[in-house]
Amino acid sequence: MKEDVPMSGGARVAELVEALTEALADVVRRRHVTEQEWYDALAYLGEVGRADELILLSDVLGLSVLVDRQAHAGQGGTATSVLGPFWRPAPELPNPANLAPDGTPGEPLVVRGVVRGVDGAPLPGARVDVWQCDADGFYDVQVGDGSEVGLRGVLSTDASGRYEVRTIVPPPYEVPKDGPVGRLLAALGRHAFRPAHVHFRVQAPDHGDLTTMVFFAGDPWLGEDTIGADRPELTVEIDRSGPVATAMFDILLVGNPG
Repeated sequence: MKEDVPMSGGARVAELVEALTEALADVVRRRHVTEQEWYDALAYLGEVGRADELILLSDVLGLSVLVDRQAHAGQGGTATSVLGPFWRPAPELPNPANLAPDGTPGEPLVVRGVVRGVDGAPLPGARVDVWQCDADGFYDVQVGDGSEVGLRGVLSTDASGRYEVRTIVPPPYEVPKDGPVGRLLAALGRHAFRPAHVHFRVQAPDHGDLTTMVFFAGDPWLGEDTIGADRPELTVEIDRSGPVATAMFDILLVGNPG
């Protein structure tokens, strides 16, 4: 006799499976889904899984952003965003942190700001984890064998809660199109572009962790992000009036309950 596989949160799992089954059954009935269409859909999901693109599929369907915004609705502080598929542990760097050594292709950019609690008090020693794509629109994990670290790092805020990151202006880029998710986007007549952005994960004692992105005003793909993650409150100006382009991105963290 086959042993049952234990599952955490059994009642909640049952609730969600029942609701999902009802929703799918409603689509099957109302849209008169054929046997061939159903088995094609199952085969497609299998292909997405084998290609390790399930998160990407969730992203382009807008579900990742929906879950994130629902989870953090009304909490205050800087708006959250999805982690994305390209985070990985990064080297510890001094503050100011230099993510782009001399000779790195791209327009130099300095991003700086202050990490505060929602009460306005600066948070010294907050950990700021930053990563982004290169001038060609690729993250380090996508280049070569993915072993060389670039354009990412972790720094700590100074005694006044300030951080500074020296990097390059990231370009807009397309999410991977050479797999099953790219094929779906093409079939739907949708583009694969994301507006230029820099990722942040910020942590401080007695405060909730923040995962977010900063976007840049004037980007042609703002409002058209293929995963729907861009937000006006996360969009900042790039100031090119000085010798190096700069952008200000202040961060507010929410205190832990109790």
